[in-house]
Amino acid sequence: MQSKPKIMILGTFHMGTTADMIEVEKDSMLSPQRQKEIVEVVNRLKDFKPTKIALEAEKKRNGTLNEEFTRYLKGDYQLQENEIDQIGYRLAKEMGHQEVYAVDWMEQGALQREISEVTEWAKEHQPKLYEELFKPLYQLEFTTAGKSINNLLLYYNQPDVVDQLHRSYVNMARIKDTEQYVGMDWLIWWYQRNLILFSNLSDLATAPDERILFIVGGSHVNILKNFVKESGLFATVSVQSYLQ
Repeated sequence: MQSKPKIMILGTFHMGTTADMIEVEKDSMLSPQRQKEIVEVVNRLKDFKPTKIALEAEKKRNGTLNEEFTRYLKGDYQLQENEIDQIGYRLAKEMGHQEVYAVDWMEQGALQREISEVTEWAKEHQPKLYEELFKPLYQLEFTTAGKSINNLLLYYNQPDVVDQLHRSYVNMARIKDTEQYVGMDWLIWWYQRNLILFSNLSDLATAPDERILFIVGGSHVNILKNFVKESGLFATVSVQSYLQ
């Protein structure tokens, strides 16, 4: 049987400020202790021996990203407080890579409502469903307090955490009334975005011996793993086998 390119999807919290629905409470990732922990994570991920590192940045920014990365290789760029720089650039440098790969997409596409509009509508018109869908999310441990970076990443890649994040998103399809499918107005765009992510990741699988690491927010992990599995294109590798 012909071997397939391998892919490892590393779900992470966003180390910098974001406009995400749920913002993780965090301390500075630039503190000496956090920097030490990030280096330890990078050293563990090196054992995967990635041939390409894909990042959750819009593909249209690929040139800008690689300008930054090239400057970093030359010692002319200070890593910023985000996972692209702290894990992606560091690891790519350690592996001797000359390039990183932006694979995200954030255009208007099929988007008809922002996720904040959908959740506010559900809170007002379907309060019981709102509680059912979003209360479990807020019960997850969205804080970095008392955990090392390695343990945080293990947490965000736990099957039950990954499943809960995905479950809440899928069930947003039930946010509706007799005339409008409110949840769908955002959810269709979410599927569109993740299918584009998968499509761009597939472009990186140029040889059977490719070993692709994709660093992405934890809410993407389940849906992308499903697309990867259904495609038959990749062999998947678990994060736990390298971080535990």
